[in-house]
Amino acid sequence: MIRFIRRLTGLRAGCALALLAPLTLPVAQAAAPAGSRAEATAFVQDLAAGRFAQAEAHFNASMRQHATPAKLKDLWQFIEKQFGPYTKTDGGDTMSYKGQPMVIVHTMFKRQTIGLAVFFDHNNQIAGFRVVPLQ
Repeated sequence: MIRFIRRLTGLRAGCALALLAPLTLPVAQAAAPAGSRAEATAFVQDLAAGRFAQAEAHFNASMRQHATPAKLKDLWQFIEKQFGPYTKTDGGDTMSYKGQPMVIVHTMFKRQTIGLAVFFDHNNQIAGFRVVPLQ
């Protein structure tokens, strides 16, 4: 099981973007929509490249209300402050959390590799994301 181990403070990006609330993820793999892994990786790469408006374009309507490009920029800068500069993404795991498709994108930074858990709605749009440790 993957558990959150660190609580990031000072972020207020809305309930859909709450990063490190307690969450236990199952280890078992599950089918996610066909485009989910590519969509999740593209989202993380948009964040890393500073393309915050493009990153927001991956969101469903609810996420767009809570996670503006400015909030995404602040969030990404906070993550890089914690883990060092982004280096690359390296694969991902697809699974389901409470019936919701999810992809954990392995995201490498200078000081640590973390997972960005990207949740999808039934239209294969991003409905939320969280930072999770990788085991």
